Amino acid sequence: MEPFLNVEDHGTWLSFEVPHAGGPIPAKISREAMEEHFGAGQGPGSLKDAYALDAEMINARAVDFILPGVTYTRDSPLVLKTEDF
Repeated sequence: MEPFLNVEDHGTWLSFEVPHAGGPIPAKISREAMEEHFGAGQGPGSLKDAYALDAEMINARAVDFILPGVTYTRDSPLVLKTEDF
């Protein structure tokens, strides 16, 4: 699956889908995490650009946090914060 599917910059966070065996998992990562750990800047597109460079690492970390039996949706996604890295 393409690791850049449904990537959207929401200002204070970035939403994306994590490729997973059971189907894509909706997730979001905070701007703070993207700035502190992946070099995102303040400008437009900076979150998407940083994600594009480190999608494999971000997705792998997100997979570590998937809980069995939990249903993730766009309204209730898996959430990654700076302390998760």
